[in-house]
Amino acid sequence: MAVPLRNGKLTRYDRRDFNADALRLVIEEVENAGLVSVEEAVFKERRTVVASTLLFRQLVAAHGVSLADIHHLEGRETIELWAGSRRSGHKTPVDYVDCREADKMRAEMAQINGALNKANILLDGRQTAPVQLVRKFRVDQPEDAGRFDRHGRLYGGFWEDLPKEQRHLLTIGGEPVVDLDFASMFIQLAYCRQGLQPPSGDLYAIPGLEEHRKAVKSLMVSLFFRNAEARRLPAGSKETLPSGWSMERFKAAAAALHPAIAHLFDTNVGFELMALESEILVGILLELASKGVAALPMHDGIMVAASHKELAVETMQNVSARKVGRSLPVVEKPIQRLPRNNSPLWSSRAGSERKTVLI
Repeated sequence: MAVPLRNGKLTRYDRRDFNADALRLVIEEVENAGLVSVEEAVFKERRTVVASTLLFRQLVAAHGVSLADIHHLEGRETIELWAGSRRSGHKTPVDYVDCREADKMRAEMAQINGALNKANILLDGRQTAPVQLVRKFRVDQPEDAGRFDRHGRLYGGFWEDLPKEQRHLLTIGGEPVVDLDFASMFIQLAYCRQGLQPPSGDLYAIPGLEEHRKAVKSLMVSLFFRNAEARRLPAGSKETLPSGWSMERFKAAAAALHPAIAHLFDTNVGFELMALESEILVGILLELASKGVAALPMHDGIMVAASHKELAVETMQNVSARKVGRSLPVVEKPIQRLPRNNSPLWSSRAGSERKTVLI
């Protein structure tokens, strides 16, 4: 848990009943009681680290305390607005004024979080922490506050950072999960923006880079997040491409593959596409929640209990059709599972399966 201890004017993102001074006092008292150890911060090297001691862990075990005993207090802001960018290092929260749009989205997040917290979500058979998803929007400058049409993705779910090889440990209502994803989402949305159908086949299949699809996808998406002409490959991407590929060559190949949306490159339209993507996802989560189905959002996809797979696919297709005018293709990504035994002779590779297209 990372908590800023700076003192300043309280904003909509701060709790009035628990400020930095209160946190300092709590840390001091529990340290004196031998429940935590405190490693002081080092300027520009590390933050203050507060860690539980053996005594604290023994008390937790003795009293049978578990994650099921932890709850979120009401009042946490779930619609966040940020100015600047992570890349520039000047990303700051904006204390915006409430409006009908923000109120509506806040109510939607309450419904989504409520459905998830009612579901029996376990990881490796163990209780997970309470869910408190937030939706984050972005503006260039703080004075642009009041706009909620850029970014908008949902964050805060522990499953979002869960390694792929551990997803098989997830269960909802006692069932294993299935991982459903919109295929080539960003390219699909770029075509929807133009009112066009994309070509058939793999939308990331650039000639000469067929064996480098992951790198192609990353580079293609990056073209929508530039507000100036792309001249150089992003840091680290050159090593993922065959020799002789430059940004100029890649961009030309991408434009040749997708001439109908090439004019969107270098226009920074990506955050608007991301907001549309999040609108679709929120619509899916709300519709499934209204039917008693909990879905774990993954930006451009969801994970649901296996028995709800068909309903989830149908919902994804119907909601996307309502939002962008046509049903977007859905794929099921394989859940990597551990080998059936630990013998070194066992050669199964669960992760080698391909995606299954669900129409």
